[in-house]
Formats: sequence, structure tokens, C-alpha cells
Amino acid sequence: MSDLVGLAEKEILRKEIMQLCSTAGEAGCSTQVLVAAVGKLGLDASRMEKELYYLQEKKMIRKERVENKRLGICRDIYFITAEGMDYLDGNGSDVPGIGV
Repeated sequence: MSDLVGLAEKEILRKEIMQLCSTAGEAGCSTQVLVAAVGKLGLDASRMEKELYYLQEKKMIRKERVENKRLGICRDIYFITAEGMDYLDGNGSDVPGIGV
């Protein structure tokens, strides 16, 4: 039974990540923002890197690295893709592993 609960948690986390990126629009979401937001929702944010990688491989989100070497700032910013938007709108193909 715990495998089923773990699978459901992963799917919920993935869908929340996509919805957050969709809400952020052109500004995108940094990893730090995503971790804070899913933490507020009561989800386990310790899996964030794995789930971000998974969603990138499925082409649901894309990552851009933004940095300012002069200030020593480096952030990964995530954006929802057109395919990800279609999925959230219910127009895309059904992707196993995302949402419940």
C-alpha cells in the first residue's frame, strides 16, 4: 500500500510543479520558489530535483540557468512548455506519471 501512496504523492507533486510554472508565466519559477510553495502545500519537497528532471525529460517544463557572475548569483528557472500547458488544459496526450 505504501508504494501506491508514494506513487500518488509523486504524481501530485509533478502536477503542482507544472501548475506553479503555469501561474508564473513568463517569469518562471526558481527551484527555491517551487520548494517553498510545495512545502506550504504540505508536500515532500525533498524529491524536487528528481521530479524537475522527470518533467524536463517528458518535455512538460524547461529549465534556463540565469546567472550574474559579477554578483555571484546563479539560479535555475523553470517554465512550462506548450506541451505542459496542453496537458494542464486537458488537450494534450495523457502522460502516465503526472497528476491524479
